[in-house]
Amino acid sequence: MIRYAGVFIAVVAFLSSSSSAVEPFEDVTEKLGLGGLSGSVAAWSDFNNDGWADLYVGGQLWRNEQGNQFKRVENTPLAGPGIWGDFDNDGFLDVFSWAGTGKLFRNIKGESFEVVAGFPVLPTTVSVGATWGDFNGDGFLDLYVGGYEVWPSKEYPDVILLNQKGKGFVEHWRQKGRIYRSRGITAADFDEDGDLDIYVSNYRLQPNLLLQNDGKATFADVSTPFGTAGDGDLGAWGHTIGSAWGDLDNDGHLDLFVGNFSHPSAYQDRAKFLRNRGPDEKFHFEDVSGTAGLRWQESYASPTLGDFDNDGLLDLFFTTVYGGDQSVLYRNTGGWKFDEVSGESKVDRPTTYQGAWADFDGDGYLDLVTGGRLFRNPGGENHWLKVRLVGNDTLNAGCIGARVRVKLADQTLTRQVEGATGQGNQNDLTLHFGLGSHAGPVQLEILWPNGQKRVVEAAVDRTVAITSELAASN
Repeated sequence: MIRYAGVFIAVVAFLSSSSSAVEPFEDVTEKLGLGGLSGSVAAWSDFNNDGWADLYVGGQLWRNEQGNQFKRVENTPLAGPGIWGDFDNDGFLDVFSWAGTGKLFRNIKGESFEVVAGFPVLPTTVSVGATWGDFNGDGFLDLYVGGYEVWPSKEYPDVILLNQKGKGFVEHWRQKGRIYRSRGITAADFDEDGDLDIYVSNYRLQPNLLLQNDGKATFADVSTPFGTAGDGDLGAWGHTIGSAWGDLDNDGHLDLFVGNFSHPSAYQDRAKFLRNRGPDEKFHFEDVSGTAGLRWQESYASPTLGDFDNDGLLDLFFTTVYGGDQSVLYRNTGGWKFDEVSGESKVDRPTTYQGAWADFDGDGYLDLVTGGRLFRNPGGENHWLKVRLVGNDTLNAGCIGARVRVKLADQTLTRQVEGATGQGNQNDLTLHFGLGSHAGPVQLEILWPNGQKRVVEAAVDRTVAITSELAASN
């Protein structure tokens, strides 16, 4: 049953322990018709609003046939890597590709796509990442696009494009002065002031950027005072490829995992777990990597966070791109400690930037696409809840930028709808909560992108669809 509630009530519950064995994921790529799936970066979405997560990979669009099969959608203009966002608030997710000078593809009622004419020619030229987000609070999704490099002598500026109420985009800001070589771009309201901030992962031993939003799409780089730029020892920082936001310790605040590629030299930043210290410490970050137990590999690349075992704690999947290195899956055991379960899970693919989570078969457990393969999660006995936020003419479909919280005993599980994660990947926009052994109803506190809040009660082990006006479940 779903009902509205006037107050946010704590639910007494205990999350399951993470000490149980991990069953191997099943490679279902060929079985489900995905032979020939590209290994390019991946973005999940429900492009036709049928309730099933579809997959976009490097110009290939694969329609999910109720979790039983994928069929490639032919004869579309879609091309290049891309991420999903409803730029015109018509209820259907569109695709932006940062390749070359950029293209925007409009979704026509989930049936076809068209190239949006008049899209600005981007100065990024060589780009490997972007993110959606409503940066100026007008109810429409904007874009931050990163510029990368032609090694060794040329770099390209980042750019912000503001949405003109679904009619098009205009350039709002272009990086000037020191041009950094950015890779993954991801956004989150880390300081909980109601607007989306941006984290830019920069390569070539350059500091990363934490861009704090004033609510009107004017950003200030606060990376150094807030503790997210990197160490900067001996005048160098890290080779960051991609980073990921998520509440890793269930305190209700969004933490940051920084995915550093690093050569053996000790002065180069390693991958970092950064804890958001919350309002009492003005949302500054603390490096807690020392307890995490992440082993070093040189070619770490793109991270993504998801609770694969439904114990209520976000786990880490992290790709690598050098031969001999393997992608890793680390299970979060609490207290900023992580256990590697890569070999047990059988998802340790080599040499890929691709990593994104979605429950494609609707069984309540997150599945993983990586390295051109789709891996089905074997599941388990823990309870779960999926929350699909539905936009309207004043909110984008999928509600990118929204956060949902579930309070269980002394822990607050927080999930956000992301415009991108890692380097150029995108998890499913349907939010996923593992609930461990908790079997009773839970209260959902929804923080909409337009600043409104709503509290809804939901039964577990189901998908709940919620708009700002009504709620329903299936």
